[in-house]
Amino acid sequence: MAQKHTKSEIKTEEGSYSKILRHQAEEVAKRLSALAPQNFTALSPEEMQRIFHELQVYQIEFEMQNEELRRTQVELHAERDRYRELYNMAPVGYCTLSKQGLILQANHTAAKLLGVTQSRLIKEPITRFILAEDQDIYYLYHKQFDHSDKSHSCELRMIRNGGVKFWAHLEATDGQATNISEYHLIISDITQYVQMREALKVNEKIMIAQSQKASMGELISMIGHQWRQPLNTIALINQDIYIKMRLGKLDDESIYSSHEKLDGILQFMSKTIDDFRNFFTPDQPKEEIKIVDALNNALKIIGQCFDNRSIAVHIQNNSKTDFLIHKNSLVQVFMNILNNSKYAIEANDVKPAAIMITINDLHDTTVITLCDNGGGIPETILDKIGQPYFTTKGVVGTGLGLYISQTIIEKYFAGTLTWYNNPSGACFVITLNHTL
Repeated sequence: MAQKHTKSEIKTEEGSYSKILRHQAEEVAKRLSALAPQNFTALSPEEMQRIFHELQVYQIEFEMQNEELRRTQVELHAERDRYRELYNMAPVGYCTLSKQGLILQANHTAAKLLGVTQSRLIKEPITRFILAEDQDIYYLYHKQFDHSDKSHSCELRMIRNGGVKFWAHLEATDGQATNISEYHLIISDITQYVQMREALKVNEKIMIAQSQKASMGELISMIGHQWRQPLNTIALINQDIYIKMRLGKLDDESIYSSHEKLDGILQFMSKTIDDFRNFFTPDQPKEEIKIVDALNNALKIIGQCFDNRSIAVHIQNNSKTDFLIHKNSLVQVFMNILNNSKYAIEANDVKPAAIMITINDLHDTTVITLCDNGGGIPETILDKIGQPYFTTKGVVGTGLGLYISQTIIEKYFAGTLTWYNNPSGACFVITLNHTL
């Protein structure tokens, strides 16, 4: 951006040139005084000619310097006009504020953003154009940069003259370089950006919900696996009660024993339903948990399928860190990764099948590594499996599992999800920051 030249600065520069010319004129006078005696009538024609020549040279020098001064003045005025045009027509609003928050100067874009003329902005408090609900945001923001010469920024809602609201990005720098009592403020209209950002968040939530629903069929199958053995046990107890009744051996002790067994089984089945229902309940409050708790919760839901397929899951937990998080989101990530490992193991008919999970605290992060012996990810698709709707499972896959898992870890946990192959299978590495 062109350097700013105010009227006072231009006058100062012109005054500097005048001082230079005055100084040079005084120097000439001194030199002429040294050349000429007190009585000019005593000069010879040759001396008079020499002094006259010197005067001509100095006159030419002054004329050249004067021309240079005029040229410089023209350039300064042209630069000032260019700056004024750039300043006024810039795509963002520029304001100069006093320490008290009064607008001292504003460009055309700022005036247009705020819905008033430039002249009417002068001496107006900037807070007049900040939405009442966001005044605290500006107060804290102003307090922050009031004690620093660094650039600071914030997002808040502003209001144009007439009541139209818009989202603004403010960036201010202290004017210490020129005037310690002023701030330079840049105002950008980011309404469209904020709307797109919010729409993206909504889309992400929709995709996460779609991912959960897409897994519903498989989860219902898992409920069947979880309930198959308890239902068989209930059938056997029911049959035992009937036989004892027919044989006349159904005494109080047998009824009490059967009641205790049935009650325990029904509680287990009810807890299974709760686990699945909680998984599908959106917007649950944050809980303070350890990572292994979320992992165990995932295994409660899908563990029976692993047992039925003889897939051993080994957990080595070395973490003592508590996280205040939405547990179900992390449970969903673990379920997606574990199901991918199960699919690879089944597809390659691996026996014995195993998944090793380690959880370690490293300085300010916790790292969870899940490695299977399912043969690994083909190198040709290693960099594609995290893309949305990319699947290797044919019609039974949605292609959202890893993409949603990566989105959850990055957006909700400020972490990372990566993967690589080891000699026996695939490894997935989740890194979670302790300062969520």
